[in-house]
Amino acid sequence: MRAVGMAAIFVAAILFGAAGAAAKVLFVSDVSPLDLTAIRSFVACAVLGPIMVLLPGRPFHVPPAARPMTVAAGVMFVVVNATFYLAIDMMNVAAAITLEYTSPFFVLVLGVLLGTRRIGLRDCAIVTLSLVGCFLLTGGGGEWVRLSAGLAIGLACGFAFAVFNMIGNACKSRGIGATALTFWNFAISSLIWVAALPFLGVHRLEPTAEMMAYIGFIAVVATILPYWLLLFGLRHVDALPATVIGLLDPLAAGLMAYVLLGETLTAANMAGIALVSLSVILVTLSERQTSRAPAKPPRSPAEGVPQLEANNG
Repeated sequence: MRAVGMAAIFVAAILFGAAGAAAKVLFVSDVSPLDLTAIRSFVACAVLGPIMVLLPGRPFHVPPAARPMTVAAGVMFVVVNATFYLAIDMMNVAAAITLEYTSPFFVLVLGVLLGTRRIGLRDCAIVTLSLVGCFLLTGGGGEWVRLSAGLAIGLACGFAFAVFNMIGNACKSRGIGATALTFWNFAISSLIWVAALPFLGVHRLEPTAEMMAYIGFIAVVATILPYWLLLFGLRHVDALPATVIGLLDPLAAGLMAYVLLGETLTAANMAGIALVSLSVILVTLSERQTSRAPAKPPRSPAEGVPQLEANNG
């Protein structure tokens, strides 16, 4: 099942990348990132809901004890998607999506804050490598390193995606099925965006056949299916290796953006993607080695105060 889970996340990453490139086409057509995020949730909820009604058993059921976590997942779903599309609107599609996959570092930081691990010199070096890569991602027009709003929003997306993946991992032990969690993510997201409709420009859009086709593709093929695959995969694969597999996302997005928009990456962008990808792979390998290392036996009282070992699980 671990292999099946990894395959599911692999396909999800390719579809997420395609969604990013298709979204950029709509942004060029004056559809705002927040409008698209709301429409995506509405359409996905409207399509998935009737399908679930036909499923046997109780496909909508969430155990009462797990409902707070389900709501938290839905809120983080909104944050991930909003920051994801805002970053894509501000910079190259592949660069923006690569920033989303800085999430393993936020998993590590949260682990430190929660007391489940300690950061050493190796971790600091990897984080430094990733930060340099992030700055290079926004370089362009002769600038190799540049701070920007797109960089900040992309990193915010990475943090939100880290939390979302951690919640997805935790939902398995709470008895929440992947299909139910996928639907409730869309439903909670839709409720939030309904409340925000007066502040959005959805009602001012003039839909065309091309716009509806792109929205349908993003909402169904590149939203319902990949999110279900991701949540299914997270039931069998930890958050860190899942994110490494997700590095196929910016690769697919870059190719799609080149075909649909003629968007190319500068040497700085490509160097940044390479550094971020390398640092994510290194941190995952480090995490795997740590998790496989045998635990040290506690010291005897005669040897002094026992040393506490960091839990890097």
